[in-house]
Amino acid sequence: MKHNTMYVDEMIPQVLDILETYGYSKRTLWMNMYGEFSRIKSFYQRQGTLVYDPEITEACVREATEQYREGRIQRSFYNTVRKAASRLNEYYHTGTLEWSCNKRNTKYTLCDEFNRLLDAFLHSRDFHKNTKWDFAWAVRRYLYFFEQMGFRRMADVTMKHVRQFIVAAAPEMTDGSLHNLLCYIRQFHIFLQENGEAAPDCIELLSYPIPRKTRIKGYITDDELVRIMAQINTKTAMGKRDAAIISLGATTGLRAVDIVHLRLEDIDWRKGEIRISQSKTSESLSLPLVHETGELIKDYILNARPASAYGEIFLRARAPICPLADGVPVGDMFDQYVKKAGIERKPYDGKTFHGLRRHLAKNLIASGVPVTTIAQILGHQSMESVKQYLSLDGQNLKECALDFSAIPLAREGVVM
Repeated sequence: MKHNTMYVDEMIPQVLDILETYGYSKRTLWMNMYGEFSRIKSFYQRQGTLVYDPEITEACVREATEQYREGRIQRSFYNTVRKAASRLNEYYHTGTLEWSCNKRNTKYTLCDEFNRLLDAFLHSRDFHKNTKWDFAWAVRRYLYFFEQMGFRRMADVTMKHVRQFIVAAAPEMTDGSLHNLLCYIRQFHIFLQENGEAAPDCIELLSYPIPRKTRIKGYITDDELVRIMAQINTKTAMGKRDAAIISLGATTGLRAVDIVHLRLEDIDWRKGEIRISQSKTSESLSLPLVHETGELIKDYILNARPASAYGEIFLRARAPICPLADGVPVGDMFDQYVKKAGIERKPYDGKTFHGLRRHLAKNLIASGVPVTTIAQILGHQSMESVKQYLSLDGQNLKECALDFSAIPLAREGVVM
């Protein structure tokens, strides 16, 4: 596609004007973001030109990448340079900008050849949106390991190097995570083999089974939930939103990603019912809307939700005003309130937003609700998925235990 001559110093204010339409204040744009673009402008000046060229911008990003790897700039600054470059390129090619949340930056930056293999793999099949990032992360980490060893082609990697990767990764991961990592990488090697890409034949090695340990998963207790809700300032717009989200998670067991995608028309206010299609399973689900939670949602919609044409209920509290990207910001928000509540955290303790789901299941079990009903409420297709919650109800299990106080005991000797 042929482009008219564009100058980087003229493009920057035009890009900032577009970003202002997404809700950013002039102060944020010109006091903060302008500096991100100025670095790229300075790079052009050092090259002796201001005529925009995507290749020059890419060279600027490569320079920042090297400086980041050498520890001369912080990761946050490095990411802002990449974002600014991406916006300039998008404006150069399309004449406009489509706002997106750059939420999944990675430290595993790859060379062109490894990026080519990764992109080809991700486009080779119709990955589920919930697992595509997992595959990308695993393969990117895998290729980055070899790049750090000095390799730039999979043809130069041997079985010995693959074993070294497994040995290096194993101590940093749980058995379940290592199992998943090897599964993802095995699929990558199957793709390489099917497409005639030169690489070591290690499919059998990556198929070695790793038994998963059954872990008793924790949950948010009733007392902890009260303490967490007490940290929310419901006089602010953000507080009203956060209180509604957390209450929704605690009373319905909805996953964060389903709450993020919840739309205004998904709530039947007359019947007090929520109807959604689950992101994880694509199955339809109908749940009762508890009165207290409904009131919190109403308060947010009527008194705090920004005016917007978006159909999603919960929107960003700061510019740009739009729906939350996915469930990650909900989890981060919840973690902040957990910290403010002074709740001590330990690895795998279940004190996360997903722990609200287990909180609901535990309370339902304690109330005598059948496991089959709990499975329907949580949207589980398999009863096996619900068994994990049975281990949470220790108090009720104690009540089921036999009382030996009325049984006489006689000690007549020791059985050898």
